[in-house]
Amino acid sequence: MFVFDDRYSYRMPVHFSGVPGSGLQNLRYDDVTAINIGYRTDRDRLLQYVPAAFELLAPVVDVGYQKCSGIHWMGGGYYSLIAFMTPVRHRASGVEGAYVLVIWENKTAPILGGREETGMPKIFAEIPDHHVLGERVTVHASHEGRVFLELALDLEAALTDQELTAKSAASRINQLGWRYIPNIGRPGAALSHATLYPVDATYLSGSRARGRIAWTKAEPQFNPAQAAVVNALADLPVLEYRECLYTKLATNLRGDLARELREE
Repeated sequence: MFVFDDRYSYRMPVHFSGVPGSGLQNLRYDDVTAINIGYRTDRDRLLQYVPAAFELLAPVVDVGYQKCSGIHWMGGGYYSLIAFMTPVRHRASGVEGAYVLVIWENKTAPILGGREETGMPKIFAEIPDHHVLGERVTVHASHEGRVFLELALDLEAALTDQELTAKSAASRINQLGWRYIPNIGRPGAALSHATLYPVDATYLSGSRARGRIAWTKAEPQFNPAQAAVVNALADLPVLEYRECLYTKLATNLRGDLARELREE
């Protein structure tokens, strides 16, 4: 008969496996291509989606696409993601970082681990590989065959070696999330708290760019699970585009530093 061991961590289905300790470790990604587009938006509208445990530091949204390859924990495999984040400070702990509003990913394994273990708000989307034609880079996300988001960059000046070194030296992103597991059969939460999940990066090459995002609002009939997410973000106005980049990098997801953030 299967028996839980308190010294182990488990993933569902729990009865097939367990690992000693927390189960979290450094997750190396050797080959990452990234598109980053930042923009300023309306503070009051953005605050609707930031939990009260956090202080919004600036009315800014950072959009990041990554084609991740050479992933060690996936046996050298790959997946793609598009994340929306905004800069915040956790009031109780003082930790500053990027509160993750949503992460779309196109494979199941990274979605499950990130949601259950570190509170990252991951959901599924079809994300084909980005296209590069001359100085134009584009990518899109869709659900059930319907495109809801398009990103585009027009490349400009290449980053210098000194700029790449400086970005790598200051590359840690404190991803902040909210881990929420509902009760079964009644309202309320079985688990609800803020989380911290840092990521380090080494920048290998890159260019500055002019970027833009374009939404196609989701109809609930065709995307009932995600329409509220898509349409809420689509309604955030783009008041001014900020830094936009196209980069090649290697990343290290610091599972060893991930933890919950208490409110006391």
